[in-house]
Amino acid sequence: MIETTLKKIGLTEGEIKVYLSLLELGASSTGKIIKKSGISGSKVYEVLDRLANKGLVSLTTKNGVKYFEASSPTKILEYLEEQKEDIDKEKQEIQKIIPELILKQKNAPKSEVKVYTGWEGMKTVNEDIISSLKKGEEWLSMGLTEQPESWEVYFTQKQKERAKKGIKHKHLLNEKYKSLYKKRKLIPNTEFRFLSKDFEMPISTEIYKNKLAIFILLKEAPTTIVIESKVVAESFRKYFYLFWKTAKN
Repeated sequence: MIETTLKKIGLTEGEIKVYLSLLELGASSTGKIIKKSGISGSKVYEVLDRLANKGLVSLTTKNGVKYFEASSPTKILEYLEEQKEDIDKEKQEIQKIIPELILKQKNAPKSEVKVYTGWEGMKTVNEDIISSLKKGEEWLSMGLTEQPESWEVYFTQKQKERAKKGIKHKHLLNEKYKSLYKKRKLIPNTEFRFLSKDFEMPISTEIYKNKLAIFILLKEAPTTIVIESKVVAESFRKYFYLFWKTAKN
């Protein structure tokens, strides 16, 4: 109980052991303190210095020998009062600079990560892509080797809605998945290029606006991760176009 309370007010385990030992020992040399507290000789002076700075230990010298003594326990209350005064002063200083800190944060680039689970989560993110983009803007997709038939039907319908809005879609598709290409190649504002069969993965990476969406297309547990960050989106956009230049038509 005593140790727990002293720890809550900021004393370390070593400080607590030494202070409690001194309360029982009275004025003592370091030898007795080490034996009673269990603190090593290499650490005891450091601990005693910290306690002295807190006003919880005093030092006297007799015949060239240093003796340490615990201050009255009531000194702990004084220590807490001093801490409170210091905290109040620090609060006042922080309050002065809060507006400046808020301004710095406001102007800083923001990054936000959201994770959506399940089929409904994938639909939510797909809707966000279509609703976020305007006519003439680009939606870049990369990856995708296959997906369940029911998902394919739904997403193909959504691609038609996307095309009606005039949103451009560029898709780097694994060449194993030619069946999807055949179903979507005539949808307006749609371009396909093909990645090697070796570039096979159950993932589709979508780049739009300042967002990156990663669809993990596992039938049993589909997951979608969305990162909203201009820096991240631009980096992946450059990555996409490096592949686009060398991909097969």
